[in-house]
Amino acid sequence: MSKRMFIGMLVCSAMIFGVVQAYADDVGPGRWWRLPELSRDMGLTDREKQSLDDMFAKNRNALIDLRSDIDKERLKLEDILQKDPVNESAAKAQFKRVEEKREKLALERFNFILDARKVLGPERFRILTGKFEEMKKKRLDRPGGDRRSHDWHQ
Repeated sequence: MSKRMFIGMLVCSAMIFGVVQAYADDVGPGRWWRLPELSRDMGLTDREKQSLDDMFAKNRNALIDLRSDIDKERLKLEDILQKDPVNESAAKAQFKRVEEKREKLALERFNFILDARKVLGPERFRILTGKFEEMKKKRLDRPGGDRRSHDWHQ
C-alpha cells in the first residue's frame, strides 16, 4: 500500500469518526432528566433523578479519561505519520490502538444507556428515545440544521 493511499484512508477514517461522533452526541449527552418538561413527561421521581445523577457523575469521569486516552494515542499516530518515510507497520499498529480506545469509549456510552434503561424501564425508555428523535428532527429542520446544538441538555 502506498503512503498516499494509507494517509487517504486515515483521513477518510477521521471524517467517518466525525460523523459518528456527531450522531453519538445527539443521543443525549447531558442531564436530560433535569429538564422540567421532559422529567414531568417521563414521570421521573426524585429518587430516579438522583440515581441518574449518580450514574452520570460516574460515567462522566470515565468518559473524560477515555477521551484523554484517545487524544494521547492520536498524538502518537500523528508523530508516526510525520516521519519520512512512514513506518507503515507502526502506523497501522498505532491506528489499531486509537480504534481500540474509541471502542472503549463507545462501550462506556452504551453502558450508560443500558443503566438509564434499567432506571426508566422499557416503556419510558421507548418514550425517551422518541422524544430524542423529535428534538433531533426539530434541530435538523431549523435553518442551518445545527447537529451540534444541544439546547435540551444542561
